[in-house]
Amino acid sequence: MRPGQRTGFAVLALVVLAAPAAVNYPTLEAQVLIAALLALGFNLLLGEMGFLSFGQATFNGIGAYCTGLLIKSGWPLLAALGASAGSAALAALVVGALSTQGTGIYAVMLTFAFNEMAYYAAFEWSDLTGGDNGLRGLARPALWGVGLADPRRYYYLVAAVFLVGFFLVLRLTASPFGHVLRAIRENEHRARAVGYRVRRYKVAAFALSGALSGLAGGLFAMLYQFVPLQAIDFNTSTDIVIMGLLGGTGSVYGPLLGAAVYTLMANFLSNLWARWPLILGLLFCSLVMFLRGGLWELCAAVWRRLGALVPRSGRRNSDAGGRRAARLEDRGAA
Repeated sequence: MRPGQRTGFAVLALVVLAAPAAVNYPTLEAQVLIAALLALGFNLLLGEMGFLSFGQATFNGIGAYCTGLLIKSGWPLLAALGASAGSAALAALVVGALSTQGTGIYAVMLTFAFNEMAYYAAFEWSDLTGGDNGLRGLARPALWGVGLADPRRYYYLVAAVFLVGFFLVLRLTASPFGHVLRAIRENEHRARAVGYRVRRYKVAAFALSGALSGLAGGLFAMLYQFVPLQAIDFNTSTDIVIMGLLGGTGSVYGPLLGAAVYTLMANFLSNLWARWPLILGLLFCSLVMFLRGGLWELCAAVWRRLGALVPRSGRRNSDAGGRRAARLEDRGAA
């Protein structure tokens, strides 16, 4: 990773780990991080590869149901979470292999169709999933002898998983694999012409996105100790798309911001006004019309404007000091 990425990750880790001490809502904060994992998985497809998926809830639901069923069967928590990520990645591999057969709106509609198939399968298979009543009776098992019934302890488990996942996404986007994904996003035909196996890269990106979504689903199941049918519903896929676009897909930090804003609005505004989605809709329309890069682009623009307000004399002095330090280093090296 570049130095700037390391600094950004360090700041993010500090904020995530200090959040329960600053704001004592560990369950809500864990929900924000889980939503951020879902938005990260979506951004891997849209932001990095340029593929709009309306089926992310498929992998979220598979991960949630897999974790819930394995925990009820007596599996350790980390093993169940790993299995949920693996099962969701396998499902995403199949969905990606079939969806990437199409192009444009047809490929997007294929992801939606698979989401609807998964939803009705979960609804009808009530003996396994609980159907419309959801999968109930889940209890958080201890982790290495440490009980997780305390919401703050469970938050730190979610935070650790989130930070590991985010770090891997950072490394992935900076790797040659990430560069190929962006080449596909910019010009798929040219990427194919220079020798890249475009479809294989697309399917691999789908699998990685599915693994992140499945991991988020497993964490969600243990957060509320319950898996609702809505975990695999198309409305959840829509929420994930909104989170990604709200924050902006131009940076890996954009989806985190979008997930935080959306989750906080859903929790606080819903208590004040039943029609709070109208406010979200107005905000979303404003961003689409006037700020295509989302809230992250707005934050970056404000940061640049603040940097432009630094007095010129101060910048000249800092530049002169930097040149003097460079000369001294050169002399020392000589």
